Amino acid sequence: MSLLRRALARAPQTRGAASPTGPGDPWAIPSNGSLAAVTPAGVQVTDDTAMQLLAVAACVRILSQTVAGLPLNAVRMRGDLRETMTPAPPIVADPFGGASSTALLSRRAGLGQMMVSLLLRGNAYAQVLQRDYLLRPSRLRLLHPDRVRCQFNGAGERVYWIDRKPADAEDMVHLMGMAFPESPTGMSVISYARNTIGLGLAAESFGAGFFGRGAHMSGVISVEGDLDKGRARQMKESFESSHSGLTNAHAVGVLSGGAKWTPISVTPEDAQFLGTRAAQNLDVAMLFGLPPHMLGQVDRTTSWGTGIEQQGLGFLRYTLAPWLGTFEDAWSMMLPRPQAAWFDADGLLRTDTAGRWAVYQIARNIAGMTPDEIRARENMPPLPDGAGTDPFAPLNSAHTTDPGWTPGEPDPKLDEPVPD
Repeated sequence: MSLLRRALARAPQTRGAASPTGPGDPWAIPSNGSLAAVTPAGVQVTDDTAMQLLAVAACVRILSQTVAGLPLNAVRMRGDLRETMTPAPPIVADPFGGASSTALLSRRAGLGQMMVSLLLRGNAYAQVLQRDYLLRPSRLRLLHPDRVRCQFNGAGERVYWIDRKPADAEDMVHLMGMAFPESPTGMSVISYARNTIGLGLAAESFGAGFFGRGAHMSGVISVEGDLDKGRARQMKESFESSHSGLTNAHAVGVLSGGAKWTPISVTPEDAQFLGTRAAQNLDVAMLFGLPPHMLGQVDRTTSWGTGIEQQGLGFLRYTLAPWLGTFEDAWSMMLPRPQAAWFDADGLLRTDTAGRWAVYQIARNIAGMTPDEIRARENMPPLPDGAGTDPFAPLNSAHTTDPGWTPGEPDPKLDEPVPD
């Protein structure tokens, strides 16, 4: 009996059986962390080796740092209106405890690591460690995906194991990427794009060997007849001493004794790996949903719009928004209704100074923003004595908060006689 048949004979045959050792399906695809398949390009591709490809590492870095750097707020929903809560609950302000202890993760570091896990493995896990007096989560512990096993039980509910020990599903925060229907976990894009990433790794390995080992000589000296090793070495050293180096770059060479110099150029087949690498960068950018210009591919036009604001809007709308929604849904589940978690992504849409202040002026004219709100977006302190809190303050007269003036009444300063 072959090894494969023996493995299938020992595997549980009950589909969907709850077991910490496996899903019970002998045809189930192993997780990315446990499978190191060799691609047709001849290299193994896992989440660890995929990060050795510069394009993959750049995509993961950009997306994880962008998500981690956005402000995460707790808002109270009043119909369609959002009211930011100050101060925010601990699960939003400091979910991993880093603000109170340097031994714990900061919010930025924790969210960034969860995003890396989502991008490479399709799943991110955290466990609730502390709850407040109302039993609401207040502290999380980040978990590596290899430590967690998730399945559906007979009732269609998710059950979890951490280090092969059962864990309460109510204490688990599970973020998922793309997933098939009836799948308890998300899929790893690295697993399904192994051939593409493997080709990129193979091209990098070929390029490193091409330049590192010097597989191609610049030329050969040919003579009629046979030369022993001593004479061949002497001719080679004599030619190199006369024609090598910067000072001899354009010197005229003279060969005697019937010797001939034959230059060797890189063949198109050997040089095309540069084009292969550029194509792989575009494929990886498409895989993670990044515009090519964010990976340094600026030799072509982009359909993401013109200007930083339009490109940032496209990046936010088509790439970041689904990931931000995944985090917002998970954190909103840990907040009481009608509270919700919300990422403030307005910073990604910041344009130049003139454009920003033009928008502020319009928002100010329609009472959409107060002066203090505008100043806060520009990292400026509020106006003194609450002068910047009135959205209806006229722009060409005294402020409505001046003493002795009631909204709806004439301004007493306007009734004062004008001195001669």
